Amino acid sequence: MIQDISLPLTLFPERLARPGDWVLFCKGPEVAFAPWSPVAKISSPLVAVGESAIFLGAVPGMEPGSAQRLRALADDNLRFGAFTALHLAQWLLRHRYCGRCGGPLVREGAALHCVDCALEHYPTIAPAVILGLVHQGRLLVTRYANRPYRGPALVAGYCEVGETVEDTCRREALEETGLKVGALRYFASQPWGLSGSLLLGFFGEVADPSITLADGELSEARWLAPDELPPPPDAAGPLSLTATMIAAFKQGAITL
Repeated sequence: MIQDISLPLTLFPERLARPGDWVLFCKGPEVAFAPWSPVAKISSPLVAVGESAIFLGAVPGMEPGSAQRLRALADDNLRFGAFTALHLAQWLLRHRYCGRCGGPLVREGAALHCVDCALEHYPTIAPAVILGLVHQGRLLVTRYANRPYRGPALVAGYCEVGETVEDTCRREALEETGLKVGALRYFASQPWGLSGSLLLGFFGEVADPSITLADGELSEARWLAPDELPPPPDAAGPLSLTATMIAAFKQGAITL
């Protein structure tokens, strides 16, 4: 998966930019990513991967686009570094003032510190589930209706306040597909910087395979046998937890 890299990753490295580093530019949900140069304007270090660091800032000529473009970075270490940098960059840009008193926030180490009331703010992580629904040897593969990512997907959703992750699995399955889940089996987890999430993967059994796309989030949902499952959407292989779960099911590695 994307987090399986060979070099150590450090959050908020305290050093100056130098040749070999990178700059991440964020404009709303869109991003641009380019090598650092002396003309770059940078505001904060985000992550270091090995000897290279990624800074929040801008380089002349940057053209922002979908954050999905970061999936196409060829170097494994840089790709995960960029995903993690995006998670931190979006957190910094959304938290410029204290939510308790309205005072300005300044970064001190891995936290934001309010200069007026001294409240500390730490990076936000949103827990979410990825759910592989299984019925009689087939896996339910979906596609989103209105998201930049157009590849194969599984049922997924964010955990709500007061929910266990098992509750989230059952609620999301019912809301997105009308399916009721029986037994659940934990598979793996993954940090996913594109959405600022920690993804928790489960497989679940379904007795009645009748699908109802009720909430409009999905454009399609199909039961597929292992030999019908799609290949990973990324050239580098199964980077995402979703793609890894589909590959594991295709290889017969999942038993419920």
